[in-house]
Amino acid sequence: MSLTIRNRTAAVDRRIVADDYLRLIHEFPLRPIRTTDDYEAAGKLLNRLLGRSDGKLTAGEQDYVQALALLIQDYDRKHCRFVPSNRTPQEVFQYLAKEAGLGPTALGKIMGTTHAMASLMLHGKRGISKENARTLADYFKVDVGLFV
Repeated sequence: MSLTIRNRTAAVDRRIVADDYLRLIHEFPLRPIRTTDDYEAAGKLLNRLLGRSDGKLTAGEQDYVQALALLIQDYDRKHCRFVPSNRTPQEVFQYLAKEAGLGPTALGKIMGTTHAMASLMLHGKRGISKENARTLADYFKVDVGLFV
């Protein structure tokens, strides 16, 4: 493949990524989240993108999701304090999943398991394994000890 053809192909790939990315920017611009309404809108958009039934995101959507997640995390650090209580790991899991708007299908994708297995864990019929506890702690940005 000649250098000219490779350069044209790369330019087309960048345009496709930019189109997906820009479509999302128009829907919800990436800027610091300052209000509860913006925070909730950002969370809904993030959940919509991550909760797709096919689980596939384009490169532009992946870039957008990464940037939006950082903005949400920044807001969380500044405005939200999750104070551990005497809740069981199951109660913590249920609370965080509910707050994030995640059902068994999305949780199964996050943990790399089936919808049915995630449902069993969510409803307390199956314990949270150490591996799933680490995955959930990474996803929710909390201490793994909350799930064990």
